[in-house]
Order: sequence, then C-alpha cells, then structure tokens
Amino acid sequence: MTTQAEFAERCAAAAADLALYFVGAPDEQMLASLHQTRTNLEAELSEAFGAEVATAIAEAFVATVIRHRREIGAPARRDAEQC
Repeated sequence: MTTQAEFAERCAAAAADLALYFVGAPDEQMLASLHQTRTNLEAELSEAFGAEVATAIAEAFVATVIRHRREIGAPARRDAEQC
C-alpha cells in the first residue's frame, strides 16, 4: 500500500520526468498531451479519492509539469540568445 507521502513523491517525480520530455516541444503539443493526461488522471483517481480531490490532484500535476518545463527551458533559451 502506498502512503500519501510516497504518492506525492511519485507524482512529483513523474511530473519532472514529463517536463523533461516536453522541453523543446511546441506548446500546442504539450498542452494537448497534458489535457489528455489530466483527463486520464481524474478518471483513474476519482474512485480512490473522489471527484473533487481527483480534479485537484490532476490540476496540480499538470501545473507542476508546466512549471518544471519553464524552469528547465529558461536556461536553454538564455544560452541560445547569447549565441
């Protein structure tokens, strides 16, 4: 059985990995994929956590992926601008 802390850690790690995948990808592609990811997460988590909590988790996951992608991509953009 997974504890809440383990679940949160796994979600954070998955968001960081997914953010790396999207570095350099067009925003439209990322947003379309994240929309589908959010829909899938909500559906899968709603049985265990209820619809409202599942929605909150899915929204936080997507926001974390987007934030990580911006953080990762910002140094790359600065380096490209300096060339």
